[in-house]
Amino acid sequence: MSELIEANFHHLRNLASDFEGRLSGTSAVEQRLRNELAGMFAVTVAATYEGIIKDTLISYASAIHPKYGNHIEQDFEKLNARVSLHHLKAYSLQFGLPELPPPGKTKKWTTFHKLLDERKKVVERRFRKDLFVSYTNLFAWRNAYAHERTTTATFTDVYESHRVAQYVVRAFVKSFEV
Repeated sequence: MSELIEANFHHLRNLASDFEGRLSGTSAVEQRLRNELAGMFAVTVAATYEGIIKDTLISYASAIHPKYGNHIEQDFEKLNARVSLHHLKAYSLQFGLPELPPPGKTKKWTTFHKLLDERKKVVERRFRKDLFVSYTNLFAWRNAYAHERTTTATFTDVYESHRVAQYVVRAFVKSFEV
C-alpha cells in the first residue's frame, strides 16, 4: 500500500509544482485561473484520498477473505462522502483493528487512533497547522467547488493543507498494515 500512497502523493506534488511554475503571474486572468485551479486541485486531492482509503479497506478485507473483499468493494463503491475523520475512526473500529485505549481512559481507540494522535503532535509541531482542521478544510473546499464551483481557498491554501492532511491518510493506511 505504501507504493500506492507514494505514487499518488508524488503525482499531487508534481501537479502542484507544474501549476506554480506556469501560473506565477499577477494578472487578473492568471489570478482567476489560479482560484479556479484551487477548487479543481481540492477536488483532485480529495479524490486521491478517497481512492487510497477505499483501496486500503478493500485490500484489508480481501486479505481476510476474498468474498469479504468483494463485499467491501461493492459496499464502498461510492465512498466519496464517507471519508471524514469521524468515518475513518469508525472504519478502524468496524474493521476490527486492535483496540488500544489511552492510559486512564475507557474510550474505544484502535491503532489508527493511536497513530493519528502520535502524528498529530509531530505534524503540528513541524508545520504549525492543525492536522484535523487541514484535513477537514480540504473536503469543505472540495464540496464548495464541486457543488457551487466556488472556493474561498487559494491554490497555496489547498496545497499547504494537503501537505499537512496527508498524514491522516498515511496513519490510516499504516494502521491497516500493522
